Amino acid sequence: MDIAYVPIIVVCCYVIGEIYKLIFKKIDSTYKFIPIVTIVVGGLLAILMFFTAPELVNAENAYEALVIGFVSGAGSTGTNQIIKQLFQKKSEGEENDQANE
Repeated sequence: MDIAYVPIIVVCCYVIGEIYKLIFKKIDSTYKFIPIVTIVVGGLLAILMFFTAPELVNAENAYEALVIGFVSGAGSTGTNQIIKQLFQKKSEGEENDQANE
């Protein structure tokens, strides 16, 4: 199964989520909508790719492409959390090392 388009959608949704955070950086209450935005954008990207470049999308119909896009968009939120946790742990460890000195 050729799924090369899934990482493309994940990266695009991740970037759109980061842009969303920059646009609404002063309104923290809007951050809760980021997963919804990335899921919808993922679905739209998958549908767009299904109709414009069907050789990239290994889906038999538009509904299947939409579901794969939704999951890829949700995956971008998970990717964001992985990156956030990795850098948060590193910076917390550095602060503890400096406090112990």
